[in-house]
Amino acid sequence: SRIRRFQSFAEISTEPGPHFGLGLEAYATWTSPIRKYGDMINHRLLKAVIKGETATRPQDEITVQMAERRRLNRMAERDVGDWLYARFLKDKAGTDTRFAAEIVDISRGGMRVRLVDNGAIAFIPAPFLHAVRDELVCSQENGTVQIKGETVYKVTDVIDVTIAEVRMETRSIIARPVA
Repeated sequence: SRIRRFQSFAEISTEPGPHFGLGLEAYATWTSPIRKYGDMINHRLLKAVIKGETATRPQDEITVQMAERRRLNRMAERDVGDWLYARFLKDKAGTDTRFAAEIVDISRGGMRVRLVDNGAIAFIPAPFLHAVRDELVCSQENGTVQIKGETVYKVTDVIDVTIAEVRMETRSIIARPVA
């Protein structure tokens, strides 16, 4: 979404740091130590502090490696999800099957929508929005699509779409608004 562009992923660091959303000067996160190595490190540090022992500071190289692994895991998760959505929707391409879709982003090239029923992300190219390019303005800054000066779509609108094409090699879903 548009807000997510301004957010960054959590920074992994050996130095205490603020949490902007919670308004805290120092913040550490943890869940079960069997889930993530960073959680195990935080558990060890907390245990040492609670017991009044000297806590061994993690090496900076560990945090760099953890951040890289987290990035790779996110990419793998996204790729698998995109592949599963593409595979699931492939047989709907070119049919009249309608899907409710929320507009999540608008760019010069068209709109990104999230299918309400299953969460798949699809792209609607600008030529599918209006045939005359000079009459079409897709504004990412305003989150709107205007045709002949009139706003016809905006981010958060829910519209009906059909699946025009599914490209398995790129795991991309191309949709078309229902007229």
